[in-house]
Amino acid sequence: MSVISRFARTGGWLRIGGVSLGSIIRRAGTPLYVYDARIMAEQYARLRAAMPEAVSLHFAVKANPNITVARLFRELGAGAEIASAAELEACLAAGFKPRDIIYAGPGKGEEDLRLAVRHGIGSINVESARELERVIAIARKLKRRRPQGVCLRVNVEAATGEGAGEIMIGGARKFGTDSSRIAPLVNKALAARQINFLGFHCYAGTGIRDANRLVAAYEAFARWAEAFARRKKLAIQLLNFGGGLGVPYADDESELDANALGAALSGIHARLARSPNFEKARFILEPGRHLVGPAGVYVMRVTDLKVSHGRQYVITDGGIHHALLPIVMNKRYPTALVNRMGRRAAVACAIAGPLCAAADQFSREVSLPRPRVGDYVGVFNSGAYGYSAGMLAFLSHPTPAEVLALGGAAWLIRERRAPDMGVPPRRLRP
Repeated sequence: MSVISRFARTGGWLRIGGVSLGSIIRRAGTPLYVYDARIMAEQYARLRAAMPEAVSLHFAVKANPNITVARLFRELGAGAEIASAAELEACLAAGFKPRDIIYAGPGKGEEDLRLAVRHGIGSINVESARELERVIAIARKLKRRRPQGVCLRVNVEAATGEGAGEIMIGGARKFGTDSSRIAPLVNKALAARQINFLGFHCYAGTGIRDANRLVAAYEAFARWAEAFARRKKLAIQLLNFGGGLGVPYADDESELDANALGAALSGIHARLARSPNFEKARFILEPGRHLVGPAGVYVMRVTDLKVSHGRQYVITDGGIHHALLPIVMNKRYPTALVNRMGRRAAVACAIAGPLCAAADQFSREVSLPRPRVGDYVGVFNSGAYGYSAGMLAFLSHPTPAEVLALGGAAWLIRERRAPDMGVPPRRLRP
C-alpha cells in the first residue's frame, strides 16, 4: 500500500487525521511537521497483533521524541526505549512508569546514568565493561533499596544476507560487547548486589524490511543466548531483540512481514521455555520508525521557481535544517503537492530549500504537477527521524512547528521557535 493512499483528500487538499492540511497550515504556518495519530495507532495495533503475548513492544522514542507522541504509545500499551536523559524526562512527563522504560546507547554519560538509576528504570542496556562499572558505582552511591535492572548488549556473529537496511551486528562494531568477550561482564554483573542482571540485548540493524534477515538475526541471538546460559547456568529473565523494523518508501517496495516475525519469535519462545534457564524469560522489541514513519508529512511552501540550464528548480521555505534525511539521503520518500492532490505529475523538478548551502536540495529529481509559487510540497514517511534528525541550528532559521491530528481535530505539539543566538559573554571564574 502506498503511504500516500493512507491519507484522505478533499478538494485537492490532503487531509490528515480528518483535518484539511490547508486549515492546519493557516493556523500553524510552514515549514511544518504534521502527524496522523490514527496511522500511528494502526501501525502499533498491526504489530501488536502479530506478536506473541511473551513479546513486549517498547516505542523507540528517538524516532520521534515528542512528549505527545510518546504519550500516545503509552496509552496504547507500549513501553519506552530511550537513548538520552532528555528522552527519559520526556517519557516520565508522558506518564510512563519507570519500570516500563529501557535505556540503550553506546555512550551514556555519567549524569544520564545517574538519572536512570535514580528513577529505577526497568533496564539499562549496558554496552561495555566500563559502562557496567559506572552503573554499579552509581547504584552503590545512591543506595537504592532495589537493585538496578541491567541487560548486556551483545554483538553476536550472524549471517543475515543482503538487502535494504543497515546491519549492526557481526564484525567490528561500536555497539555492545563481542560475544567472545561477554563472559567477564556477566560474572561482574552477577557478583554486584547493586544491580539485577536480567539478560541480554541484541540489535540487528536499522530500516530492515526483509523479515528473513531479521529472523536470521533473532535466531542467531537466541541460539547464542541459549548455549551461553546453559554453559554458565544462568536464569535469564529478559531477551531484548532490539528494533530496526523498516517501512517501504516507494510504491514498489514491500511491507515488512510482521506475521513472519511474530511466528519466529513465538517459535523461539516456545523452544527456550522448555529450558530451565529460560522458564520465566520475556522478550522485548523496540520499534520506532515502523510505528511513526508512515504517519508524518513534512510540509514546505513554494516561494520561488527558476530554470537553470534547462532544469526546473522549486525553491521552498523548508530544507535540510529541518528534514536532513528525507532531503539528502532521500530514500525515495514519496513527495507531492499537498494542495493539488490527484493532479498528474508532469514536470521533473529539483526541490531546493532556502539555505545558503549547496547541499540544501533533494538528491534526486521528483515529478510534480506544474508547480506554482504558493503551492505546498509534502514529503511523506516523515514521522520518524525528521525533526529530531535535522540540523535545526544550521544558518539560524526558525525551527518548524509540529502538529498531531486525530478525529477531525489538530493539536499544536511543538511551537515554532526563533534561533538561539547565544548569550552575552560571562567570564568563567577559576
